[in-house]
Amino acid sequence: MASNTAFDRGRGISVGSVFGRSFDVIRSNPVATLGTSFLVMALPQLLFGLIGTGTTFANTPRLGLYVTAGLGGLVIGVLWLVASGALVHATIAHDRGRKADLAEVLRVGATRALPLFAVYLLFTIGVSIGTLLLFVPGVMLAVMWSVALPAIVAERTGVYGAFGRSRALTKGARWPVFGIMLLAVVIYTLASATVGVASIAGNGTYAAIASGARVAAPRLPLLAQLLQAAVSTVVLTWFTTVGTSLFVELRHWKDGPDADRLADIFA
Repeated sequence: MASNTAFDRGRGISVGSVFGRSFDVIRSNPVATLGTSFLVMALPQLLFGLIGTGTTFANTPRLGLYVTAGLGGLVIGVLWLVASGALVHATIAHDRGRKADLAEVLRVGATRALPLFAVYLLFTIGVSIGTLLLFVPGVMLAVMWSVALPAIVAERTGVYGAFGRSRALTKGARWPVFGIMLLAVVIYTLASATVGVASIAGNGTYAAIASGARVAAPRLPLLAQLLQAAVSTVVLTWFTTVGTSLFVELRHWKDGPDADRLADIFA
């Protein structure tokens, strides 16, 4: 029924409909959403922080920092892909009126990590080139391709098909999509920056390493690390479900609610 959607075709999409859907997804299934982000993203980062605490950098402190950061970034990048796919799946399941359990979303996230990486890589390259040219083309591409990542998980369109699907869904609603994206990115950036600044202020590690001295990284209190992990969990979960909620709202607007269309994904 049309009343089951957050908007009708005459009204289009809005910040309230997208953000509201995102909060509904998290509230209705905290284990598959917040639990996924904590287990796959926040907990590994917390463990990396605990393992790295007290590490002594020898005569080449910058090299040790770069190697550690590079390996950690690679692992976190892979886990981010898994978490993203899992959260997309949880959001799509919510749209169909059911809860996806933790094992299910993690399985989907793991199996869709490689296609997600391909879409993310092409998205980044395309938007970067467009931004370097005149900036505006980069913004236009970012808006046009804004739901390519959810599309490849939710509809298994294929890498190139995901961009085409996103282009079709956003057509006719790109100004609202731009506004929703901009607001979400600003909120995400401010929240992430607050967590980062609090972390740096709490240990002073970067200043010590920059001095070139042989140092041991000071310990950030465990309680502060746990608080940081909790905030990161909420922020990542919200931001990812906002992107997928935008995809769902656009699909309802273009195609109408059709719960049976995705039945094969959960078979």
